[in-house]
Amino acid sequence: MLHAASGLRRAIGALSSLMGLVAGWGFVLCAFFIAFEVLARSLFRFSTQSTTEITGYMLAFGLSWGLGHALNTRSHVRIDMLVNRLPQKLRIWLHLLSLLLLGILMVFVAKGAWDLVDESLLFGATDISLLRTPLAIPQGLWAFGLIVFLLLIAAMLVENLLLALAGEAGQLERNLSSRGYVEEAQEALDALAEAEARR
Repeated sequence: MLHAASGLRRAIGALSSLMGLVAGWGFVLCAFFIAFEVLARSLFRFSTQSTTEITGYMLAFGLSWGLGHALNTRSHVRIDMLVNRLPQKLRIWLHLLSLLLLGILMVFVAKGAWDLVDESLLFGATDISLLRTPLAIPQGLWAFGLIVFLLLIAAMLVENLLLALAGEAGQLERNLSSRGYVEEAQEALDALAEAEARR
């Protein structure tokens, strides 16, 4: 059962990582699009008249698409000064509780996002801008990111609850605790070694 839960979590985690990569390149594309708009307006007195609309959509769905990747890599900001000083037996249940509370919050957020998409589809809502973009498209991309994030939370919760019940407290902490400075430094050194190997 634990093996199946871990496999499911890894599969959703891989999808989240791919979505995070797409979101990251989307932000780079946003920067180029905004830079082009600024230069076009100042040098050529020309405007696409769609920069705000397109970049707004890209930022919204990029944010939701990056949430799962951040959770999968334990990159979300956490204030854990108190938690780290508690005994491990208490700490692991607090990690699980925090994940559960995040999941409960995301149920309401994802449900609201899906309801918004459903309403836009029902009324055929479009943006009032020049492009007249059907709102269900950017809203759907945004909602998809939130739903994948919720699925990842659920998979992680099941996997780590099984680890807790099996007495694998160390593995649970490696899965859910925030990354320490030693781990982050090692990650930077590994990236440098990989870059050197490519030369």
